[in-house]
Amino acid sequence: MEERPLTVQEAADFLSVKVLKVRQYINQGQLKAYKLGNGTNKKGSRRRWRIWKHDLVEFVNRSGNIREE
Repeated sequence: MEERPLTVQEAADFLSVKVLKVRQYINQGQLKAYKLGNGTNKKGSRRRWRIWKHDLVEFVNRSGNIREE
């Protein structure tokens, strides 16, 4: 099965934090994320972020908050 990128909500669930905190990590450049789309969607002009799980695990390891699965 091929790995798929995680949504901001899924990343927040993985880290046990709020979505706003994940967005803050992304905006501060601490967590690598990728924007999808051309800037428009049904909810407005916000592009959706996606995070690869290996980037999320790398972030956790760098931050020192190691989480066991």
